[in-house]
Amino acid sequence: MKLKLFTAFLIIDFMCLGMNTLAHAQTDLLRAIDYAQFRYNSTSTTLEVYTSISPSRLTFHKVRVIGSPDSNQLVSTVKLEFLLKNLRNDSSYQVFNELPLRMPDTSAISQSARLVTVTRILADTGKYRLQVNALAGKADTTIDSLERNVVIRDFPDSELTVSSIELCSDISPGASKNDPYYKNTLHVVPNPELTYGTGMPVASYYAEIYGLGLRNDSTEYNVSWHIVDTYGRTLMDTSALKAGLSSDVVEIGSDDISSMPTGRYALELFVTDSVTRQSAYASKYFFVYNPYVKQPVISSNENVNVLSSPFYEMGEKELNNLFYAANYLEAPQQTDEYRKLKTVDAKRRFLAEFWVAQNRAAGAGGFNSWRSFDERYKYVNHRYNTAYQQGWLTDRGRVYIHYGKPDEIDRHPSSSGSKPYQIWTYNSIQGGVIFVFVDLTGFNDYVLIHSTARGEVSDPDWQQYVQLQQ
Repeated sequence: MKLKLFTAFLIIDFMCLGMNTLAHAQTDLLRAIDYAQFRYNSTSTTLEVYTSISPSRLTFHKVRVIGSPDSNQLVSTVKLEFLLKNLRNDSSYQVFNELPLRMPDTSAISQSARLVTVTRILADTGKYRLQVNALAGKADTTIDSLERNVVIRDFPDSELTVSSIELCSDISPGASKNDPYYKNTLHVVPNPELTYGTGMPVASYYAEIYGLGLRNDSTEYNVSWHIVDTYGRTLMDTSALKAGLSSDVVEIGSDDISSMPTGRYALELFVTDSVTRQSAYASKYFFVYNPYVKQPVISSNENVNVLSSPFYEMGEKELNNLFYAANYLEAPQQTDEYRKLKTVDAKRRFLAEFWVAQNRAAGAGGFNSWRSFDERYKYVNHRYNTAYQQGWLTDRGRVYIHYGKPDEIDRHPSSSGSKPYQIWTYNSIQGGVIFVFVDLTGFNDYVLIHSTARGEVSDPDWQQYVQLQQ
C-alpha cells in the first residue's frame, strides 16, 4: 500500500473567533477534527486533516526569552499523533506533529481561543480509521483523542469529479507560499468544528472541480450551491455559468447565515459540464448556533381529513406524548398554541395539520417526516422503557428521537470499579459528536452526563460519575 506523509502545515497563532457565548462550550483539548479529500493524481488522493485545539486545556510555563521585547513569556507544547489504519488489511501509518506554543501573557488563553492545524497525507483509496491523539509530557502521555471513519476515494482522469467541500472560517486572496494556510494562491483557514452563527456569521467554503471538458482551450460549466435544512427546504441557492482555461478549477463562496435558526444544515454543490454533459455532486453537513433567531412556524392552511389520520382514535395522553416527544421540531408559538387547546378533537386536528406540514417539508422519506419520527418513537418506547418512565422520556430515548440511530454505540458493562455506561457517536452531526450515558442507580436508567453536541449538557470530567465510590 502506498501511503506517506505529503506535507504538514501548522499554525501557532491563536484565533479568538467569538464562540465563547455558546451555552455549553466544549472544553476538551481536541475540540474537533474534520477532513477533506483532494486529487493528487489519477491514482492517489490527498487527505487533509483539520484539527481544532483548545489551548485553555494546556499547562503553560513562564520562561525568560533573551532579546525578545517580551522577556517573560508563557510556553507550552502539545504533540499531535495521526494514525491512519486500513480496515481491510490492518496496516497503518503514523505521523507526529509537535506544536510549540508561546505567548506574552494569559490574555489569549480563553475558552474561545483555538489553534487550527492542517495536516496533509498522500494515500491510496480504501476504508480507514483515522485517530488523532494529543500527547503531552516527556512520556508522550495521551491526554485526548478523537476518531473518524474515512473512505478515501479516487478522482479518475476520464470523469468529471468534485473534491470534498472544505468548510472554512476565512478565505482571502493573495496568499504567499509561506502561509501555512496557502492553497492555490488563496489563504484558506478551515473550520474543523463545522459550526457557524454567534461569533462567526459567515460560512465560507472551498472545493475543487476536476476533469472539465476543453473546447478550443476553454471550458464552460454550470455551478450551483445550495443550503438545505433538515426539512429538505432550500434556504439559499446560487448558480452561475462559468468559463475557464483549465480542466481543473477552484470554486469558493460564502453565505451570511446570521438569520438562519439553530440547527443542522447541508451545503450542496452541483456541477454540470456544458461540453461533455457530465455532472458531479458533493455535500457537507454543518451546524448553525443562533439562539436569538426564532424557528419558523410550519403550518398548513389546507383542510385536513382528521378521520383518516393516525391520530383519530388516540386518547389525550397519547396525543400529548407524541406532541412533546417531537419538541425539537416545534416552534415556541406552536407549543403555546397546543397548550391552549381544551378538547381532544382540537388536539387531534392540530397534530394532523402539524404532520401534514412536516411531511411536505421533509419529504415522504425524510428524517423529520411522520413515518420516520413514528418509527423512532415506537422503537425507544420498546427499547428504553424503565420501571418509572416511558422510553421517549428517558435521556437515551430523547437523543435517539432527536438525532436518530447513532453510528456507533460503545457499551461498557458494570465492573468491580465502574458503573455501566454507554458512549454514542454521531459522525455526521457538527463534525462528529458523542453522548455519554451512565446507569447511576443500577436499574437500567441511563442518564446523559456529557455530550460534545452544541446545546447539550457538557462535563469533560464525566469519568468521575462512572467510578464506583470506595
